Amino acid sequence: MSITHCIFDLDGLLLDTESLYTECLQKLCAPYGKNFTTETKLKMMGKSSLEAGRILIRELDLPITDEEYLAKSNAFYMEAFPSSELLPGVERLIQHLAAHKIPIGIATGSSFELYKLKTSKHTELFKLFDPIICTEPMELRLTKPAPDIFLACAKQFSKPPLSMSQCLVFEDAENGIRAALAAEMHVVFVPSLPINTYDPEVIKKATVTLDSLLKFDPSLFGLPAFDDA
Repeated sequence: MSITHCIFDLDGLLLDTESLYTECLQKLCAPYGKNFTTETKLKMMGKSSLEAGRILIRELDLPITDEEYLAKSNAFYMEAFPSSELLPGVERLIQHLAAHKIPIGIATGSSFELYKLKTSKHTELFKLFDPIICTEPMELRLTKPAPDIFLACAKQFSKPPLSMSQCLVFEDAENGIRAALAAEMHVVFVPSLPINTYDPEVIKKATVTLDSLLKFDPSLFGLPAFDDA
């Protein structure tokens, strides 16, 4: 297998934001006597803000409009996300790929506004990514599990891959695995939730499953080995 380009999800893969999302949405649900469950969270992962909100409202029968959800959730996010931290192994891997001139991009369900907030403590590292494909709240492009965002990212590299099979996607969500496979790309699955919360029929289709990016071996995919390996 010869990989030439790498595409990364953001939340729960590069940044430890999934716990922040959970805290924020539990705060949103609490006044209505509702509990934000892992089952609902799995359905929301990878979606645009609007789509995720509609799932939450429907699943928990919340008495709020789409617009109210966006306003309330955004207020919580603006407070929480500037403290976002990198997950283990992220800086080492990204610096390594960039040093070896492997094109790296981001394809995320996050809006650009929230992307800027989440990455505000790590701006130098995130300058290494190009392109960065975000998903605005009212995005018309199909979101994960549709392959559109990964295909859009691949096409926007300065030198696009000759084949989608030369792209390696890094994901933490079922919808992301489905989207990568639909784009005919390989996928490294690094779960951000306990592994038993995922559908085993989906995760077994990932090219490889790791419990941390610290365990990733680039040489297995024809990428340069770590210098300190």
